[in-house]
Amino acid sequence: MKKILFPLADKEYTVLERMHLLLRSLSRNFIVEVLTASKDVHEGISKKLVDCQNIILTLVEPKYLPFNFGFRDDLAKIFIQYTDNICIPNTDLKLWKTAAFDDFWGHLSNISFPEIRGIDADIVLMPLISFEDNPWEEADVFYTTVAFMAKNAGVKIIGYQVYPVFNCLKLMPRLMDAIIVREEYEREFYSDIGIPTEKIHLVTDEKDIYLFSTIEDAYKNHLYNTHIDIGRDELGVLVINHQKYRPQIKEIFNAIGQSGVATVLSLLKRDYHVREVTEDHIMEKLYFDDIRKITDRFYLIESQSVVPIIMLSDVIISPAYVAPIEFASRYRKRAFVYNPLYGSRPDINGVKFVNMQTELTALLKTAYSEKRESVSMTNILKLLMEDDHEVKR
Repeated sequence: MKKILFPLADKEYTVLERMHLLLRSLSRNFIVEVLTASKDVHEGISKKLVDCQNIILTLVEPKYLPFNFGFRDDLAKIFIQYTDNICIPNTDLKLWKTAAFDDFWGHLSNISFPEIRGIDADIVLMPLISFEDNPWEEADVFYTTVAFMAKNAGVKIIGYQVYPVFNCLKLMPRLMDAIIVREEYEREFYSDIGIPTEKIHLVTDEKDIYLFSTIEDAYKNHLYNTHIDIGRDELGVLVINHQKYRPQIKEIFNAIGQSGVATVLSLLKRDYHVREVTEDHIMEKLYFDDIRKITDRFYLIESQSVVPIIMLSDVIISPAYVAPIEFASRYRKRAFVYNPLYGSRPDINGVKFVNMQTELTALLKTAYSEKRESVSMTNILKLLMEDDHEVKR
């Protein structure tokens, strides 16, 4: 099993509240060593992933080196040596002559991490730092040390986007062997500043996109609900029941069955009954035989659980335009209103109106194909580990 080294400092652990979920996800396919210089990070990860295999936690302690003026002078001479041939553009003024050597002391750090002696991993996955969210000096040296050791060892360094891309440091992305972004505009930004397009990888899997977001969304947190597990090779379909459109509901089930897609099917209850006959009894008599022909993975959902099941599903189908269908569309779910009684209608708020079973079947097949083609963090890392291009030193 391939191994990932995952350096993590306090700030990134704090702003990425779902980091432990990413680590858990990666550990299904890789050995993941979380390297940190923070006792708080080490303790937090160990508590959240106590039951997780393939996770290694390593805590390194910073050491503080003694400084003297002779050491400062030696570093200044080294700086001059390496920049003597660099001039201010369109002048013959050497760069080092413009440096404030009386302030040179303020640009030195006496922090070191002698415990980081080498890189025992196939790949290093680290955050791209922002100049608007500067790391503490200790974290800066920590990430720099890991990057330096990885370059010396010929290990690929993969940077992932955390902060707004417009505030990224100019040098750091160029040190990366590849960059992982969440949005198309981020990919365009890096391409515009000269990063080769083949080095920029776009995550399209919704769960992984949210893992790298610094903004909390209470609804998206349901993406990681473990009560119903829907795999990448399965299509999660939620059908919203409606007492006025029972024939249409049966046609929806028939269209799902005709698609031949591996389906995890959920049916959302609507709270009503006819005298002593409950909705559960009605649905069992009308729909359960149809459902058994489609899948053995079926869930009957209470109305109060509508948000969690929408977030877990890939496709939501209703015979009428109801609030849950619009909510689903706003969260980039495939939302369909299927009803042959409706004429042709334009899409509304991302909700598509369908009046033919054959069209609904085709849409389900398309949704399934698109889901299987979505790009996850695991997909990208496997690709990069298989790519044997020479590491840029």
